[in-house]
Amino acid sequence: MAKLKLLPIKDGRDKNRYCGPSVISALTKLTTGEAARLIRMQSPDRKSVKGTHSYEVQRALNACNINMRRCPLVSNGRSRRPSLAAWLKQSKKDRTPGRVFLIVAGNHWQLVSGRRYTCGRIRDIVSIKDKRVKRRAHVSEVYELTSSNVAKPDIDVTKPKAKSNPAYYHVRKIIKKYPEFDLSYERESQFDGVGTDYWVTMSGPLEELATELEHPLCDEHYCHSIFEVYLRMRDMVLFAKEHYSKVAHL
Repeated sequence: MAKLKLLPIKDGRDKNRYCGPSVISALTKLTTGEAARLIRMQSPDRKSVKGTHSYEVQRALNACNINMRRCPLVSNGRSRRPSLAAWLKQSKKDRTPGRVFLIVAGNHWQLVSGRRYTCGRIRDIVSIKDKRVKRRAHVSEVYELTSSNVAKPDIDVTKPKAKSNPAYYHVRKIIKKYPEFDLSYERESQFDGVGTDYWVTMSGPLEELATELEHPLCDEHYCHSIFEVYLRMRDMVLFAKEHYSKVAHL
């Protein structure tokens, strides 16, 4: 595999839309689902991957032969944590081509290399001047990433084959039919280790709107079977069709 550089975030069928797996995918050939599985397999107590700790991201990157070195933060005089805009200005001379920085700003993992930027929210490689970059967010951690040769992890992170259940087909079909609603689900082991639950979501803006409207979908994310996943997604599609125009521009 080539040396370290920003790559497009890859989702596959087992998409994870959270920022930790997304930045790992943007640095490797792993999909976001495989990156989330790598984090879980290195942390046995993990049932799902939403928010991620620094040590979890570091451990996953190390498994791909990527080193993560913490960089000091320079205070802006008023706060111990500079804004992302301030950090970008401070680091202008350091952000030479080929150097890659992993940043935590606004409790969100994001990557910068030169004037290129990506994160799990934007999901594309864009300019640091892109209006979608939240430049006022306060930076709490910065790491420089290096690697002579990004490698595939020794841990098998391929997606297990789905059980022969027609509900899986219907779930895949509804996800494919409505890509604009960003429907996804993630398998989670139950607390006692017996059986499987599923965490079901739609796009971030639609989730936020459901919360604002106090719609029942804002509290209904867990399902106990793949058939329940299908029924939940069907309800999400009805909600999205009614309200998508309100969030399509976000």
